[in-house]
Amino acid sequence: MPTTSTAAPSVVTLPAVEGIAHVTDERLLELERQATAARRQVDAVTIAITSEIVRRSDSSLGHAGLSARLGAASPEKAIQALTGVSFAEARALATVATSVGDDSPWLSPVRSGVADGSLSVASAAAIATGLGTPDADVAADDLLDAADQLVDLAATATPESVGKSARILREQLAAANIADLEAHRRSRRSLTWHQQPDGMTRLNALLDPESAAVITGAIDTVLSPRRGGPRFVDPDEQERADELVADTRTTPQLAVDTLVDIVELAVRASGTDIDPASLFGTRSPAVRVHVPLEALETGEGAGYFEGQTALVSAETAARHVCVSGIIPILFAGAKAIDVGNTHRLHSARQRVALAAQWNGCPMPGCDRPPSMTEIHHPEPWNGHNTTLKNAIPFCKFHHVEIHANHWTIERRGSEYWLVPPPDHPGKADPQRLVPRSLI
Repeated sequence: MPTTSTAAPSVVTLPAVEGIAHVTDERLLELERQATAARRQVDAVTIAITSEIVRRSDSSLGHAGLSARLGAASPEKAIQALTGVSFAEARALATVATSVGDDSPWLSPVRSGVADGSLSVASAAAIATGLGTPDADVAADDLLDAADQLVDLAATATPESVGKSARILREQLAAANIADLEAHRRSRRSLTWHQQPDGMTRLNALLDPESAAVITGAIDTVLSPRRGGPRFVDPDEQERADELVADTRTTPQLAVDTLVDIVELAVRASGTDIDPASLFGTRSPAVRVHVPLEALETGEGAGYFEGQTALVSAETAARHVCVSGIIPILFAGAKAIDVGNTHRLHSARQRVALAAQWNGCPMPGCDRPPSMTEIHHPEPWNGHNTTLKNAIPFCKFHHVEIHANHWTIERRGSEYWLVPPPDHPGKADPQRLVPRSLI
């Protein structure tokens, strides 16, 4: 006969929201934290139930499996039908349920985080998917260390950012196979087009990181003022930037026209009537590859194209450095060369070094690339402190936030910490700004 559990049911307490329109900012944020904690308690129980549904729906059971008997083609479909959640949410539940069991010890920090409510299902699924499983090149102990790092990261980052970091960590652990992975990605590149019944032509492109760095870098250079790029531009560029912002074309239309102009420049070369300076301004598009010096010297290791999140082999980096005119950013350890300057605005060389050092806006959860950042002086400019040590690139939104809400940045040794103002409604603690450089 089936046994009946005598364990007392778990009690989840939801915060009261009566009169919520009249509570203080601090109380509103506290209610959100309480609601999130309650939801994650429910998630932990849901994962346990989902795990059992998945086990009873194993494909080896055929039509006798639970999902099949419910008329569902998969456990995810069964979960979706039972709960009413989206298929993406059902898949995340199933992913976590099947990935963080006792037979996956390298994901024990993820399992603990879900159980105690400190880790969301979405972040847990992102970690499990991004890290994958041990193999001949990546040991379980290394994945365990990576999972620890990612669970810590998830406390202040979005699931999307956590998933991206998990994939990058996996690639770094399997650095010996970067060349194979790179070749696989390149083999998948494609560009197809077809004419639609309305006379328009649709392009469909899938770009490997190297191709994407070249194409998106060129378009970003042109559209930067329209897409939230730096406001503090060279005075000679200001008029051109203002014209672009005021242009009546949509940003997607400008992107298409820019691509057409670039192709026309290449097709007609010296005979074209398109002036490169009018297209790109004084900031000619430059693709940069970031690579450790020792990787260039030994041919072992990896680098990456600025603005991309996939690693490339040392061989690819060396090829571009030697023959393609692509600017190399060399690292010795993780330190960029300081080329101090006495001007108010950081020089082009300094911006190159800062992009290499930070690889975009370092605010937690922000994914703006280097081309969309502007340089902030943690210590107010005093006439002679425009140096790399006194410079951090932030996207325009977060740069404005720092100034408008009086955040400060403290340098503690080689680390930079973002310190909230005394009247911050969330009473937040200082956060370390972590560079997004991949090497």
